[in-house]
Amino acid sequence: MPDTSLLVAGLTSVTAITASSLASWLTSRGNARAARLQVDATSAAQRREGVRQTRRAAYLELIEQAQAVADGLRGVDGLSTAECEAELAAHRDRHQRLRRAATLFDLEGPSSVGGAASNLLIMSGTLGTALAAMAENADRENRREFQQTLRAYIRLIRPFVDAAAAALDET
Repeated sequence: MPDTSLLVAGLTSVTAITASSLASWLTSRGNARAARLQVDATSAAQRREGVRQTRRAAYLELIEQAQAVADGLRGVDGLSTAECEAELAAHRDRHQRLRRAATLFDLEGPSSVGGAASNLLIMSGTLGTALAAMAENADRENRREFQQTLRAYIRLIRPFVDAAAAALDET
């Protein structure tokens, strides 16, 4: 009768080597998949943060330009017609900077905040029209209309800030 202990020892060795190799292969494959998932997650987080920072910069630029328009027009009410003309030229320049900031915002921001930015831009144009009317004739009615328009413009800044903050919280 042949010695079966040698056969059992050989089969056990082959089984152990095969199991070890299979376990090693599965582990390395699992580690590679885990590493790939980690890289993907890190890349996605970096992309989200990059988008957030770019949007934040665009929002801040628009807020700064909107505030510059308001600040530049706060003392216009008591100016003479000639001074109003000079202020109108300065307002047009500030309005163009606001338009550029709004254009950048359109590229970087979600559409949910676009309405608030558009309202600011439209009201800034309306301010220019009211200021031009004051530059032509600085009567009481034109001054009153300008002041109402300026107050309406200033009230539009806060909704944009709130919408921008909400959009940043979502990213």
